[in-house]
Amino acid sequence: MSEWYIQGFDDNYKNGRGIPRAPFVEDVGAFLKQKDVSPDSALKILREQYSKYKLMDYKLGQNKSSLKVKVPEIKKTLEMVQHLKAKMEADEVLETYFGLSETVFANAVIKDNPKTVGLWLGANVMVEYSFDEAITLLQSNLKTATHNLAQTLEDLAWLRDQLTVTEVNISRVYNYDVKLRRKSKEAEKS
Repeated sequence: MSEWYIQGFDDNYKNGRGIPRAPFVEDVGAFLKQKDVSPDSALKILREQYSKYKLMDYKLGQNKSSLKVKVPEIKKTLEMVQHLKAKMEADEVLETYFGLSETVFANAVIKDNPKTVGLWLGANVMVEYSFDEAITLLQSNLKTATHNLAQTLEDLAWLRDQLTVTEVNISRVYNYDVKLRRKSKEAEKS
């Protein structure tokens, strides 16, 4: 398990995929002077930043879901190709069932020792590989998918931190604006 998952992100962390850090606004008045904006303009900027983070969060969430489906599929396919290779090397007859449709299966007996296996690559493309080539390809794909899933989980955690910081900033600027309006109303009454 990665250190960031247990301890959070330190102040020097830089996201490898370019997701920017949301700076925490400690002193709202100084922040507004530095940016030379009104509280309303600052709120607009912060809400825009927040919506960008939410969009990234949505896209990464979809990517995570896709990878969580893909990794077990690759593992299952790899195990099946290894099992098939072992059966063929042992010169055993392989009896299996294959799907004709969702609810109809046919019994198959593989007596000949096939030297190749067909893998679906997607987009209605099937490629024939030797057992060793298929195993190498599937191991490489599994490694890549697992790495991408770990990166996506890290990015999501980083993004959730940035969303929280941005929400807090929005609240702080909003409350500062409310205080300013109250003071100006009190000054008008006096």
